[in-house]
Amino acid sequence: MNKIWVIARKDISETFRSRSTWFIILIMIILAFTYISGYESHIKTLTNQQDVNAYSGGFLNSLAYVLPIMYSIFICSAFANYAVIVDKAKRNIENLMATPVSIKQIWLGKSLAVTIPSIMVGYIVAILVYLAMAIILVMPKTHAFIFPSILAIVSALIIVPTLIFSIVCIVTYIQLIITNPRIASFVFSGIFIILLFGVNALGGFGISLNYFVWIYLGIAGICAAISYFLSFSLTKEKVLLSSKM
Repeated sequence: MNKIWVIARKDISETFRSRSTWFIILIMIILAFTYISGYESHIKTLTNQQDVNAYSGGFLNSLAYVLPIMYSIFICSAFANYAVIVDKAKRNIENLMATPVSIKQIWLGKSLAVTIPSIMVGYIVAILVYLAMAIILVMPKTHAFIFPSILAIVSALIIVPTLIFSIVCIVTYIQLIITNPRIASFVFSGIFIILLFGVNALGGFGISLNYFVWIYLGIAGICAAISYFLSFSLTKEKVLLSSKM
């Protein structure tokens, strides 16, 4: 376990020294304005205070479900470049495999190096955006601070990190064994688009936000199962061959 954390800490420190990381954080904050405009346009159509309170509560609760996973996945796409792609380009992966570290430990270390900072940054930005919207945008209209539901908090603290780590394990595996590891970055982009538009579509169909806990849990279970079976096929030979081609 110590070997895994050594690998993870090295990649995490390199990631936070990159300017692109802070640029992506800025983009995430800008994305929040799309939710602001949507809230403002809908709230203008409501005349009853009870309807305003009900809609505002649902709006903030939906953010509590959506923002942590959306921001974490979004920033994963940048952090993944430093975990595997840069190391492959510099031949650091080959040097790492020459040490007394198993390929599965490298895989888990690289996956943690992407997951941990992605969740940290994603959650910090999500919390700040939630607080800003709750205090500046919603409180003047509802005259009360609205807390997210218990299920939303459980989802953010337990289920979402599990889901993110499972997805990262799959993408890291792809990056390790294919010749062009940048292809795996498109997986993150695809997942980000699916989650962004998929969540909004499900909400538009009237599906209760409480069901998102089960949706996240189901996806996390599927991704975890895929990662488990992929672990049996990961070998140093595959990684070395993909690096030399």
